[in-house]
Amino acid sequence: MTDDPPATPRAEALSVRVGVGWNPFDRTNVGGAIFWQTVELLEEIGYDSLWLSDTATQAGVAPLPMLAAAAARTERLKFGTSVLVVPARNPLLLAKELATIDLSSRGRIFPAFGIGQALPAELAALGIAREERGARLEECVTIVRELWRGEPVTYHGRFSRLDDVTLSPRPTRPQLDLWLGGSTPAAVRRVARLADGWLASAISPETFAALVDVIRAEAAEAGRTVPEDHFGTVLFVAASEREAEPLRALERQTGRNLPAVGVGTEGTRSLLHEFRGAGATKFVVYPLSPDPRPFLQELKRDVVDAFESEPVFRA
Repeated sequence: MTDDPPATPRAEALSVRVGVGWNPFDRTNVGGAIFWQTVELLEEIGYDSLWLSDTATQAGVAPLPMLAAAAARTERLKFGTSVLVVPARNPLLLAKELATIDLSSRGRIFPAFGIGQALPAELAALGIAREERGARLEECVTIVRELWRGEPVTYHGRFSRLDDVTLSPRPTRPQLDLWLGGSTPAAVRRVARLADGWLASAISPETFAALVDVIRAEAAEAGRTVPEDHFGTVLFVAASEREAEPLRALERQTGRNLPAVGVGTEGTRSLLHEFRGAGATKFVVYPLSPDPRPFLQELKRDVVDAFESEPVFRA
């Protein structure tokens, strides 16, 4: 009798989805007519999700109340935070706010957390020490997860104290997936230890692939896994080089390299495929236009529909 050959790992079919964020260089239209017309368009033509960024001192709306308002005007569109800056937030109130939006939207909220930008004016205004942000984020993740389970929570931490607290309402799902952003070594280790998914930003496909490998390895070392279809990235896209100029100007001003920019439908198609080859399956495209509707329609018809339907398998 011969030994049976080793079993071949079964390939897993992964879901690929493309959502839309709001142009971070055009904050004035958030909440105005163009914004709501864009929300209606995303719902009508079948984009996966709408994502809003978060800042306290810079121009722009608070993402959670705006996403709650968008949820009340839609039936299918999902909603995400890209990313929600949690170090200054009370974990109990945050857990309740997210559970409420999840309940009112019938399970369409997908939160992603982060430590935020290290802007001195913002840190000072929020009363947060720069070196405390990571610890505050990790404590918040732990508390929010426990509260979402619906059982009484007692937790005595460095920044928070709960004694026999039960969250009500609970999310519609037994446990919401919680994604984390960031691409520093500390942020990547945090994703591996704590998160259900990773949302990257402003990195190249090559760096993305390398960090996905790091997350997989460190998660395995911690005795856990991050699902293969829970690796995502933010991408900037523009209908033309003229629309991409604000981002190019930011690169020149700050000296930061922001490589993930797709210009036109073909440039965006190429960028999506590069990142999918690097391990990404979830995408948030930020169109750099005061009125993104024409380009979003073209992108959905000529790129996104085919891109999302192409089968992706990973062992």
